[in-house]
Amino acid sequence: MTKSDGKGKKRDAVKKIRFNYFSPYLIDSEDEDAVVRWDMKELIEFFINHKHEELNTAVPLGDEIADMEWNTAHYDEDNDIYYFQLSKNRSKDIPSKKKLNHDKVPLDLEDDEYIGEFNLLIYDAKYKLLVVQSNYYGLSTNQIQTALAILRQRVKDASGESEKNNPKGVNLEPLIDSSMISKVKKHKIYRRISVKGSDFSFAAADDFKDNPINKAITELKKISGVSFNIELSMAREPKGKSLKAEPVRELMDEVLALYNKDTDVSMNVTSRAEEDAALDFVNLIEPRLTSSIVMNVKNRTTIASESMYINFCEQNYLTPSSNERNMRDKASLISGSTSNS
Repeated sequence: MTKSDGKGKKRDAVKKIRFNYFSPYLIDSEDEDAVVRWDMKELIEFFINHKHEELNTAVPLGDEIADMEWNTAHYDEDNDIYYFQLSKNRSKDIPSKKKLNHDKVPLDLEDDEYIGEFNLLIYDAKYKLLVVQSNYYGLSTNQIQTALAILRQRVKDASGESEKNNPKGVNLEPLIDSSMISKVKKHKIYRRISVKGSDFSFAAADDFKDNPINKAITELKKISGVSFNIELSMAREPKGKSLKAEPVRELMDEVLALYNKDTDVSMNVTSRAEEDAALDFVNLIEPRLTSSIVMNVKNRTTIASESMYINFCEQNYLTPSSNERNMRDKASLISGSTSNS
């Protein structure tokens, strides 16, 4: 959102950037049990110590191409953290440039030019944790896994350590933050909820006769439905408006109870602690560890990777919030890299 300073001039836009936390693993296609934690240092050190002419890092992903941004690979020696960017590049659905009250101007790309979107990847070598910037227009988690696996194989080949006979895959295992459930239950404003499921066997159980989901499914069964998706939201209502809090909290408890009975059910909650707080998006069954930062960004510019990394460290990864440990400590504890004393 861009705001005016009251004199007609536009101030910098305020951008919220979310980060997702993972434990990176290597997967052996020939042995499902041979899963090991991946130390990504070798991969990133290669990018830091070599030039892009030495290795092809373009990875085709259907109609799009992932690529390593070589000039963004750096090592923060003080904190033992690496960071770099991957890009998602497309040559379809190209936008145009436009001046108001003037005709649009097509973006004429050369054959080797693309529209690029970027994800910052931060690897904590001390705890073997990977933090990925969330970018709606950038690479998905599955695309990042594929790109990293192929880049790793190419680096292995270039280093004389080829695994062509048994190439390893990459799995990014999300860190699950169970504390988010109790946190969300204390929120004052619930903007949107969605409940999905496909197992109706619990509908006749005595424990759930008065369950709101049960009542909805009872009606659905009359028309031979096999799955359900219930969604409620405040849509375009002011940000302080909320769904009724107590029924939402009761529904959360009911969904968790159903899940604990091996029922195929899930629930997503979009909420905020108070009116001016940031929105939280939580998967109730798998509440993934996330954090966010806020940056002031000049219009018509992109955010430099180093600037984003510095803000990430200063705003939450290495700096504790007012009421809890910093995100590095929290993530390492959840991942099992450290333990409470």
